[in-house]
Amino acid sequence: MNVSKQAAEAARLMKQGLLKEAVREFERALAQDPADAAALLGLARLHLSRGNNDAARPLLKKLVELHPGHAEAHSHLARLDAEAGDAQALARLKALAGRPEAGFFELLNYGRALLARQSFPEAAAAFEHVLRLQPGNHQVLTYLGMAQQGQGQLDQALRSFLDSAAHTQREHLPLVFASRVLVKQGRIGRALVLLRQALTRAPGDVSLYPEFIKLSLFAGAPKPAVKAAIEFRMRSPKDPDAAYLHGLATLLSGNLGDAERILRETLALAPNSIEVRVAMAKARRMAKDDAGAQKLLEEALKLAPHAPDPVNELAVLHMSKPGGAAKAREVLAPALAAHPEDAGLNLNMALALADSEKSRAREYARKAQGSPDKRIREQAEKLLASLSA
Repeated sequence: MNVSKQAAEAARLMKQGLLKEAVREFERALAQDPADAAALLGLARLHLSRGNNDAARPLLKKLVELHPGHAEAHSHLARLDAEAGDAQALARLKALAGRPEAGFFELLNYGRALLARQSFPEAAAAFEHVLRLQPGNHQVLTYLGMAQQGQGQLDQALRSFLDSAAHTQREHLPLVFASRVLVKQGRIGRALVLLRQALTRAPGDVSLYPEFIKLSLFAGAPKPAVKAAIEFRMRSPKDPDAAYLHGLATLLSGNLGDAERILRETLALAPNSIEVRVAMAKARRMAKDDAGAQKLLEEALKLAPHAPDPVNELAVLHMSKPGGAAKAREVLAPALAAHPEDAGLNLNMALALADSEKSRAREYARKAQGSPDKRIREQAEKLLASLSA
């Protein structure tokens, strides 16, 4: 395939990560010669790498019209068709990948289609085959990690994601995926370190901020959460989630006055939010205003009658008062009927029953004991021990 000067320059820019500039050069090449096969393929690859499949498809179709035997173009189109639900497309991909002369993209696309269908063992085998062609390819290592994670092979998946991250200085997703594996393994501190590294690589990806803020708060680190929340708000000033997380992080850092101000601003952006009302209720309780907290929680329950978060907060508030266990049971019962597996609801019902019906309390505590949340699990275990004493 002859490569024009513009297509060669675009490919060079693409390798350097200068994608906008690469698009411009590919388009210049096609403006001069609409049949420039190298430009058609290069621009299609670029669009595919950015998930812009609708822009890639006509370029690939044009390439197949010009070169009917172009295996890579057929492979890309077959993968797009397979992911759109075409049952025959996977067979075409398998045939393309099974040829002795099959190249990188034919094998990669077959693996990706298998991954999309959650055929994890077969996808992993396909990606391992691709890695024999291009050892250390960070993209393939990331897909391999996804296939391994799909099989529950968390240690192997973590190694693949970390290996992927080590082979690229720009891509942040391998670090994000590695962080999520670590969270599943309960290694929160290390997960937070990797997620921070991902943010450093891609500070403009606003989708990372909520995950980093929530994980920081879960890890008991409100100060970095506040810092990230401020950055999130600067990048997304009209996003209620950014304001809410800023208010919540500020509250958990102990700055009650600023937290309440920020949460009031958030409620103006999202007037029907139960999450904001729950956070505001927590702030009112910190200010020793239980009546104000109860009012906010009851407002939240009018908006979402059986939502676990406001129910749990209201139950805890009731149980903090003399004789409040009965009121707690009253508010917990309908929520538990709607969410029987919710660990927080089960724990609070166990606490509300502990002094009156120990056998039922033990049943609810055992359910809470299976929570992935360490704090709920530990409280349930402590309660079970006291009920058995």
